[in-house]
Amino acid sequence: MQGKKSIGVVYNPRSPEAEELASLISRRLSSDRAAHLCSVESERLQESIEGLSTVVTVGGDGTILRVARHAAPAGVPILGVNMGRLGFMTELRAAEALDLVPRYLEEGYARVEERAMLQAELLSAMSGPGRPPMHALNDVVVGGAVVSRMIRVRVSVDGAELAIFTADGVIVSTATGSTAYAFSAGGPILHPASRDMIVKAVVPHMSLSGAVVVAPETTVELVLLSDHQAMLSVDGHVDIPLAQHDRVRVTASPHQARFLRAHPPSYFFETLARRLNVIRETRP
Repeated sequence: MQGKKSIGVVYNPRSPEAEELASLISRRLSSDRAAHLCSVESERLQESIEGLSTVVTVGGDGTILRVARHAAPAGVPILGVNMGRLGFMTELRAAEALDLVPRYLEEGYARVEERAMLQAELLSAMSGPGRPPMHALNDVVVGGAVVSRMIRVRVSVDGAELAIFTADGVIVSTATGSTAYAFSAGGPILHPASRDMIVKAVVPHMSLSGAVVVAPETTVELVLLSDHQAMLSVDGHVDIPLAQHDRVRVTASPHQARFLRAHPPSYFFETLARRLNVIRETRP
């Protein structure tokens, strides 16, 4: 997939409707540009995105999260088509995608909106740094590996201890992620353009229950104190086992996710109440 005018169309293969719509969009775009169809679960997703001018995602926010890991470092903007119920990051509804996707790709029709991301570094107590930094658009979470078993996590902000949490987990979230897991845990909603980070414990026991919002220049460090295994989750798609005294260092990522937008910036708030009502309706 090379060339400035190449467009990628990435779909969620677990949704037959998404795959069908993605195929239709790809064919529509192929009339005047190079369009390439790819599953979000493809092993070649990263190389498929490199060199594109835009990637169109057909699925939900989960599809966007997986694409953003590769699109952000490459500077490729995303145009999201929503096939799910929420679609906080998507721009278009499925019913309007065939007509509007080509218009969004026209010069001057849409603007580029940038969203802050997080960088997570795992520092193993046994071996130190062992894997390259990971990048998240929504959140970085240290949580229990066993259901109904709390973990103890020491949280430091710029080297100063904030709290030792006994909780189901600890979330470090972006503004984009503030409407996801962090919101479900009782955190605040940040403006999408905010670069600040949210630190929020999940169901904490006898410790700080509120969320803390920190500046984008801040370094947040999470240290697992429990002697039983926990998990590091990056945007819900990368899950890594953690052992006692492992550290997770979270900072602002050097990369930013880029989205094509034509709706006014106020559109986020105009649709927020409707989307949150959907969340409430799906809760038990």
